[in-house]
Parts: sequence; structure tokens; C-alpha cells
Amino acid sequence: MNANEPSPPTNTSWARCSCGRVELELRGAPIVGAVCYCDDCQAGSRQIEGLPGGQPSQEADGGTAYLLYRKDRFRCTRGSPLLKDYKLREASPTNRVVATCCGSAMFLRFDGSEHWVSVLRARLQGEPPPLRMRINTRSRPPGTALPEDLPAYPTVPPRFILKLMAAWLAMGLQRLAPAVA
Repeated sequence: MNANEPSPPTNTSWARCSCGRVELELRGAPIVGAVCYCDDCQAGSRQIEGLPGGQPSQEADGGTAYLLYRKDRFRCTRGSPLLKDYKLREASPTNRVVATCCGSAMFLRFDGSEHWVSVLRARLQGEPPPLRMRINTRSRPPGTALPEDLPAYPTVPPRFILKLMAAWLAMGLQRLAPAVA
């Protein structure tokens, strides 16, 4: 390794489907951990639960807990042929990726984005990294109480966007580093 190259993240986490046939490797800390209550996350969870063997991916309050990882720190180490993308609408850029072996929702990826993936927090093995915020809370199911354990935002807050932009910039700088050396 060149002394000018950034050192790779040392901590590794693993996410697995419920039967263990699909495994994801997640290196480093997540960009952010958030619970999303948007209409699409709720509809996507219902879609996945409606699949043969589909398992719930929502929390009891209607939110879906995700950990966002840089795409360059994410890889499928086992069971990749068992992963299948689902979209709510054909034109949607959002792909909800499900392990077909057991109906476990695994992560979200976005068409045209080489930046991040949103891994379902419930899929992580061991103690998952903490959640930092609740987003899109204005869309939570009517009559559900919003837990007061985290900052909550009616939409996507600037803080969330800034974290994504900082990760995008770090990825770009890392790609440029070998060219500069």
C-alpha cells in the first residue's frame, strides 16, 4: 500500500437473509442510520410481505430502519444469484432487493447511483450501528405514535443530504488519490 493511499476501513459488519444463504459485507461505519416513513417505503414493505414467503421489513410504527453505506464499502459475498430487484413502478429508480430463498428484504439500490445503498438494519448480524434520525414522518400511518428516541423530521432534513454529499465527495477523492500519486 502506498503511504499516500487512504487506509481501508477496519471494521466489517455482515448482513444476512433470515435463512443465511445471502450474505452482505459492509466495511466501515454507515453514512447514517435512519428510519424512513415515506409512502414508498410503506408500499414497498407491503409489496415484499405479499411475495411468496415475504417477510415484514417495517417496524411496528410503520417506519423502515436503514443503514446507508457507501457503495464502495458494500458487496455481496454469498448468494448473489438469489437476489431479486422489485420496483413499485416501472419508471421508479428505487430497487428493493429481496433474497428469494426466504423472502427477506435486504437493501435498496437506485438506478444511476454509484454512491450508496440502504441496507435494512434488521438484516445486520450482532449489534447494528445506531439510528440517528427519523425521516419523512409526515407520511407515517395515521394513529401511530412517533417514538421520541431520535430527532424526527417531516421530510428529508438538510443534515441527511449533507451526510450523503460528504460521502459522495469522499468516494470521489478516494478514486482520484491513485491518479494523483
